[in-house]
Amino acid sequence: MPQTDRETTQFIDKLIGLGILRKEIEEDIRYIYHCSRKLELPFLDYMNIQDLVEMSGYENDAPLIAVLISMFGVLQEGSLCLDLEEERLYTGLLSFIEEERAGEIAREFLSGLSRDKYKGLITKNGDEYLPLILSETKGIKLLYFQKFYLHEKFLRLRLEALLRSEPVLKIPESTIEAYLEDIYSPQLSVHVSRGGLPIEKDKHQVEAIRLSLRSQFSIISGGPGTGKTSLMVNIIRCLMRAGIRAEEILLGAPTGRAAQRMTEAVQYNINTIKEPSEGDKELLSLKGSTLHKILRYRSYSHDFYYGEANPLPASVIILDEVSMVDVVMMEKFLRAVDPARTKLIFLGDKDQLPSVEAGAVFAEMSDGISVESFKDRLTVLEKVYRSGANLLRLAKQINKGICPEYSTLPFNSALQLKPDKWAFVQNEGIRAWRNHIRLWTDYHYLKPRYGDSRSFRELIGKACGMDHAGLLNSDPGQEILREIFNRIENARVLSLVRNGIYGCTGINMQIADYLSLEFGPSAWRKEGYFSGAVIMITRNDYSKELFNGDVGVVIREREGAYRAFFPRSGSFTTFSMDLLPPWELAFAMTVHKSQGSEFDDVLLVLPEDETHRLLTREIVYTGITRAKKRLIIYGTESGLNSALERKIERQSGLRW
Repeated sequence: MPQTDRETTQFIDKLIGLGILRKEIEEDIRYIYHCSRKLELPFLDYMNIQDLVEMSGYENDAPLIAVLISMFGVLQEGSLCLDLEEERLYTGLLSFIEEERAGEIAREFLSGLSRDKYKGLITKNGDEYLPLILSETKGIKLLYFQKFYLHEKFLRLRLEALLRSEPVLKIPESTIEAYLEDIYSPQLSVHVSRGGLPIEKDKHQVEAIRLSLRSQFSIISGGPGTGKTSLMVNIIRCLMRAGIRAEEILLGAPTGRAAQRMTEAVQYNINTIKEPSEGDKELLSLKGSTLHKILRYRSYSHDFYYGEANPLPASVIILDEVSMVDVVMMEKFLRAVDPARTKLIFLGDKDQLPSVEAGAVFAEMSDGISVESFKDRLTVLEKVYRSGANLLRLAKQINKGICPEYSTLPFNSALQLKPDKWAFVQNEGIRAWRNHIRLWTDYHYLKPRYGDSRSFRELIGKACGMDHAGLLNSDPGQEILREIFNRIENARVLSLVRNGIYGCTGINMQIADYLSLEFGPSAWRKEGYFSGAVIMITRNDYSKELFNGDVGVVIREREGAYRAFFPRSGSFTTFSMDLLPPWELAFAMTVHKSQGSEFDDVLLVLPEDETHRLLTREIVYTGITRAKKRLIIYGTESGLNSALERKIERQSGLRW
């Protein structure tokens, strides 16, 4: 953010120019707005703040303006409300106001609140139509915007109804045990791969299956490699044996890519069974869908077809990646679930990043103060089946806030790591960073790796010598595409932030500028793509079955046309570039976007600003657990230490 007096003046002038502030504003209000730059709020938030204080007659109330700015700040960080306990409010204001003023402002606001000074803006009655709701429960005072107060209130009621719900399908214990014996038998067991070993009959997974069959509502949490996908398939197989038909089951996820992975998981696991039953084969028709698609979002009315008065007609709903679902979406979804009819199963990782939007519902159900209420509905998977003791140990240390022992390595040496190894590379400035990105690009895209006979560049060259029909329909074409996508999934740069030279947008531009010169004729400067460009869809297009998060590759056909190719259920599909929904380059992506994906090699880039609000334990843990074989953490030691000291604490009233 701007630091000089000149830049401060420009910032205030911008607010005045947008009509947010009057030219003649009091000095203490000018000071608060000046300090608020640290929060990097969008100008729309400032407009909302000014509307709130003007419409309610408090435009000259500096403490109220400071608290409103703080509310938008915590909302931006994912909290639903602002804790008004004096010490917590003081700490919150410290995030952007200098220490000597923060305490004074906090006390002045709380004094005014106790005198009912803000009765034109704040109410204690949740049914009264005022913008801000003050909730007081068990001595805890929380200040909400009305929207989030209502969504949280109704979400609590729906979760409580789920906790009270009795199973519609009552299966005797002896029958459950018979199902377990059946699905883990040699001929019917899911295997690690076709022709591979059968999956282990893990006690935590077995208990999760039992819980899912006994309960109308159950929660399963497990980190990467704990077997959540094969477990999901085995739960469905047991439900089928209990009489649930495939058409009565819904598979849902917050993003299109996560939903597609559910589809792929079912098909992959069922196809590893030696002698699948007829019921098992029926499951091949199951497809995952986004929550919006399941609820049938209606854009013309900005609502959903399914809701409280019209619940979903399903006997079983399984939601994956629940940690990514925010409070508003979760409340709207549960509004459409009838606990007296529908069995609901949540899957996720309680230690992973919470939703981008406000709330941390899954973490609150499976960890912390609320876990006592949900303990009879919760199974935590503990055994990790992914090989890699060093990377697993690192993830556990990071999750506990423990700084691992390490020595910094030169980037060249870090690129040569053996499997199950990680390295920390010190950020030595922009010039070194540009060179390191070029080394990464050379290593992963221009040279053969780990005994491969052909580099990524050579594979793209082979693909360019064919037309799309040949690539899709011939054995050599399919083999080339498989190798290309195997190489794409081998390596990814992950950044905590989008913008700047260390953000995924800047990294993608650096890689694209370099590769576009290496891969032959290019439309890079004119169209923003080139043959060999790795891209990611950013908006769902159900007509093309392309979803937010889908990763593809651009190939210039033999005749010169550019097309994007995407993997699709064991095969591939292709579209002309001008027919694609919105997309962006994906040599690098944010850690948030990477959730649910895994790569052999990960370069995890920490932001240059060691105080950045995204620099937390959870985001580093999530980035680390995307790596299956090798990991490079790139940044400063103080930046890593700063992340380990910060744990995401989202404020909410969801206390059971």
